[in-house]
This record gives sequence, C-alpha cells and structure tokens, in this order.
Amino acid sequence: MIYGETITILRAPVVIDRYGNEVRDWPNAVRTTVAGVSVQPRSATESGSDEAREMVTTGWRIYTRAGVDLDIEPTDRIEWSGRTLEVIGEIARWPHPVRPTAVHHVELDVQRWSG
Repeated sequence: MIYGETITILRAPVVIDRYGNEVRDWPNAVRTTVAGVSVQPRSATESGSDEAREMVTTGWRIYTRAGVDLDIEPTDRIEWSGRTLEVIGEIARWPHPVRPTAVHHVELDVQRWSG
C-alpha cells in the first residue's frame, strides 16, 4: 500500500532564551499525527574519510494522497519510523488540475544527520 505510512508533525513555539534570542521550544512542540502518506527514500551521502568525524545525511520525500493538503511549515519537524527528521526547503503544494483554488497533493523533503 503506497499511502500506508503515518507521520507526526512537530510544531514548536518560539520562545526567548536567556540571551534574548528567539529559539524553538522543541520539548513543548504541538504534535499532529497524519495517517495515509507515502514516505520514499530520496538520498544518502557520507562525509569523506579524511575528516575528523564522519557524517551520514539521509533523506526522504513525503507525499500525500490526491486531494490532501497538510498544515506543515518549513520550520516544523517530522517523526517517522522512530526518527526525528528536519523539513528541508519549502513545501510543494501541487495545484489541482481541475479546481484552480484546490491543492492536488503535497510533497516535502525531510532529512536526518548522524555521526
């Protein structure tokens, strides 16, 4: 089943830290569960072995079904399959081919760094 995955969108409020900077308060993020999406592998890269610390970056693309829009922003995070992922870039909301004001489906890229 292509749309058989469930993700959780994390949206953290902006707070002021002790230095006066605006930061995201991830421990108090609002969690929204979304079922019926497709999560597909996108890319994986490794840093060179000549660096002091090797790092692996792995990416996925998330698709919604036709007719489904998501309340998601580039500053949100995604939890999926035991991983916390960063949203990369803008959210692609594809226009519906028949209904000019509607969204046909949504695509977004997410990634995780390790190492």
